[in-house]
Amino acid sequence: MSEHHERTSTLPVSAVAADAAAGETFAGKSLPRESFAGLRLRGADFRGSDLSMADFRDAVLEGANFEGADLSGAQFQNADLQRALFTDARLLYAAFSGARLDDAVFTRAFMHHADLRKASALSARFTWARLMHATLFAAQCSGADFTGASLRFADCRTADLSFATFEFADAPAVKLASASLRGALLLSVNLDGASAAGADLTGASFGRTVITDCRDLDRAIGLASISHMAPSAMDVMSYRRLRDRLPVPFLTGLGIEVPADVTI
Repeated sequence: MSEHHERTSTLPVSAVAADAAAGETFAGKSLPRESFAGLRLRGADFRGSDLSMADFRDAVLEGANFEGADLSGAQFQNADLQRALFTDARLLYAAFSGARLDDAVFTRAFMHHADLRKASALSARFTWARLMHATLFAAQCSGADFTGASLRFADCRTADLSFATFEFADAPAVKLASASLRGALLLSVNLDGASAAGADLTGASFGRTVITDCRDLDRAIGLASISHMAPSAMDVMSYRRLRDRLPVPFLTGLGIEVPADVTI
């Protein structure tokens, strides 16, 4: 065991491994910078623990419970976290790149600057989570629930967000370039300043959606196929700049009256 590990860990690795094998709970413990890398911890209980800067790389954590835990700066690269629970957890700057997060629950989690690039989060729940400045580049989030989530300045380029739910999401300046939003539900979403070049919106649903200052909206795919469940908001400057490049069905679906001689 290295001198550095002895200084920064509250339990030696051998003790942690023994606890894991015995199925002992880690709930409420102080384990900052502890290493669980590569361990098999299915269903482990970490509720309310201090696990800041902990190392869970390549660990098997299916169904593990991290509710209310402090995981700021924790490393979960390539870990198996299917059906794991992160409700009310602190995950600031946590690294999930390449992790399996399918059906995981991140309700009300604090995930500022979290890194989920190339993670698989199929049908995961990010309801009311705080994902400001988070990276979801190339993440697989088909069917995920982002209801009420904050995605301010989040990087979702090339992500698969098909059939995801974004109702009441707050996502100004979100990067959606080349992302798939096919069949996504975008009701009462704030997309002010979002970038959408190459984003696939085929079959998506809009309603009370704010799409102000979206300068490259005309370069999105499938605009004419969007289903409009209620009028949406586009600012005057964007309309004047893009009206000749946006399909008429899209504009009328937003609630904008298009002159009869316009046929785009």
